[in-house]
Amino acid sequence: MSTASLAAVSPVLVVGALMCLMPAVTRPTLQFGIRVPRERAGAPIIGRERRAYYWRTAAISVCCTLVAVTVQGHWPSWLTRIILVPELAAGLGCFWVARQRIAAVKHADGWFAGMRQTVVADTSWRTDPPRFPVRWLIPALAVMAATAAVGALRYPGLPAHIVTGSGHPVPKSAVSVLIVAGQLYFTTVYSGLMLIVHRSRPDIEAADPAASTLRYRRFLAAITRALLTLAALADASLLLVALPDWQVYRLSGIGRALPVLPFAAGVLLLGAVAARAGQGGSRLNGNVRGLARAAGTDRDDDRFWKAGLLYVNRDDPALVVGARFGVGWALNSGNRPRGCSSPVASPGGPAWRRSGR
Repeated sequence: MSTASLAAVSPVLVVGALMCLMPAVTRPTLQFGIRVPRERAGAPIIGRERRAYYWRTAAISVCCTLVAVTVQGHWPSWLTRIILVPELAAGLGCFWVARQRIAAVKHADGWFAGMRQTVVADTSWRTDPPRFPVRWLIPALAVMAATAAVGALRYPGLPAHIVTGSGHPVPKSAVSVLIVAGQLYFTTVYSGLMLIVHRSRPDIEAADPAASTLRYRRFLAAITRALLTLAALADASLLLVALPDWQVYRLSGIGRALPVLPFAAGVLLLGAVAARAGQGGSRLNGNVRGLARAAGTDRDDDRFWKAGLLYVNRDDPALVVGARFGVGWALNSGNRPRGCSSPVASPGGPAWRRSGR
């Protein structure tokens, strides 16, 4: 298989692998977008649906990858990308089936009946917020500066129009500007998103607030560093894309895959960090001793999650919240700007404010 064919097929394989592995990194009390009490995390229905989901999504991934390999070279290149649409649709269908079956058993057996449902907020999040790792932006800024410097040095000797890798002549000014603009876009988007997340409320478990808060802080720090590293590697990939256009060197054969390698390495790094940390840091060590687990369980908030993926809560001022499935965050589609998105700070040290019903 040629480098171009491999690059076209790999997204289908990667998306299929990510769909299959999603339940493995989701915390035990959130199963396919369904909130379950910790005591019910090992329920037989959950185990059955997880196994069925793994087999179904694995089969979908294999079939879609085989189709992509078969049509590559015989059909237009855009057809391979179109395969991602039915692959994602089928994966969502597997998710929906598992979700519906678990939800049916949950409601029929009354899993939350008689339990004290509690909401916990860390009141120290404003007085001692997690610090954004600004120094991790230095690699991305350095790559951008190097790109601008190389472009400025090569610009006078370039022809008026440059034939890019796509085979189309483009004004040299457009090539130079677009490369740096693309780097600025990646760096700004990734760092901006993480700045918003740093000011959003933490994902805390009601039964173990101290340990879960510490895990979330560690998770947030690790994911932020991984994303900023990904931004720097994406910028490096754009630089490697520009160098042949700027006639610094030529790539041929398998060497044409060189510009993709930094970005691919960044994606793998981010995936490894996310898998190691788990959803909201659920796989990390809280390292809090001497504190007994609290009474009560997390609030059954399924009604605010549409299809288990979209969060819509008009009474919640938070702009983003922890994702329900997989690792990451989700926008509050029902958000109406009013006040702040974090709990009110307390003049004392770390504390947790509870409310329950």
